[in-house]
Amino acid sequence: MEMFTALFITYTLRGIDVETYLILPDYEACQIAIRDNEDMHKYFNADSDVDMWCIKTGKLSRSIKPKLRPDGV
Repeated sequence: MEMFTALFITYTLRGIDVETYLILPDYEACQIAIRDNEDMHKYFNADSDVDMWCIKTGKLSRSIKPKLRPDGV
């Protein structure tokens, strides 16, 4: 089962702490987003590093589809 994952982002902009998040379909997508955006401080004009981590939400992103039983079972 795949669960939604929040990409949590914190950084400082002109002395103000900023926290935000993005909802992604699964943990793997979150990890890819972190690896692909390691230089995020340049885009946010952050005072220092941008911290990013993944938080599992516990909410299903894809439902389990039941399968029909074969005839004769």
